[in-house]
Amino acid sequence: MHEFSIAQTIVQAVLAELKKVQPARLVRARIVAGGLHQLVSANLTFAYKVLTKETAAAGSSLSIRRVPITAECRQCHWRGVIRGALFACGRCQAGDIEITGGKELYLDSIEVEQP
Repeated sequence: MHEFSIAQTIVQAVLAELKKVQPARLVRARIVAGGLHQLVSANLTFAYKVLTKETAAAGSSLSIRRVPITAECRQCHWRGVIRGALFACGRCQAGDIEITGGKELYLDSIEVEQP
């Protein structure tokens, strides 16, 4: 379950950002996750809740924006979303593609309430 180690990194980033806006209560952390990471949302959310317990982020939620895997074919120059497990051109089915999207994984924003 690689989601736990990813959640650790997210929580560290969230807590670092939260320190910058104190005093505040964290409501939600938003991340962007590319399809290549194959994250299981339920596992990541569970790990986030466990890791934020007894921290300044306790009780906050995690929102995940998914980015699809996209590619460009080096043979026919097709650009589009890769569907399924086979990484091939959506037009000519060539395997000679360059992945252009879906590698992302970052903290996009945090939502806080200030007293």
